Amino acid sequence: MENKHNEKKPLSKKSIIIRLIFIIVYSIFLYYLYIFFINLGIQHLIIILILIFLILIVIGPLITGISKAMYNRLFQRKKKRIEKSDYQFYKEQLKSTRQDTQIQPIDTKDINLDFKYRKPIIRRCNNCKIIVPNFVKTCPNCRKPIID
Repeated sequence: MENKHNEKKPLSKKSIIIRLIFIIVYSIFLYYLYIFFINLGIQHLIIILILIFLILIVIGPLITGISKAMYNRLFQRKKKRIEKSDYQFYKEQLKSTRQDTQIQPIDTKDINLDFKYRKPIIRRCNNCKIIVPNFVKTCPNCRKPIID
């Protein structure tokens, strides 16, 4: 099956003429805008960047043509009937699977709390109370050895 959204319909002569007229009028507008910016004393590079931006925004969609499917995807109108998205279906499936499986209680009788702790990453100097890393043997502040 072919997607009907990806198919492009041939343009009629009337729509091509209307697009060409709009492009000519818009290019005249951009020319006067260019003259206006030059009279304001704006640098040419900035003017060219502004004009390229305006050309790409307005004339680009006219030349390439925006299909109705693309337009509807860009500017979605709120429908009276709310359709569920894929995420909402996925979320409902997860809820149903969670209700089916119950969490087993943890047996706390076998937990052993008799274990050794690791050495701390930082320590304090006994003399000046500055915080130093564990691997330092002498305090960088007072130059006295650090005792565990």
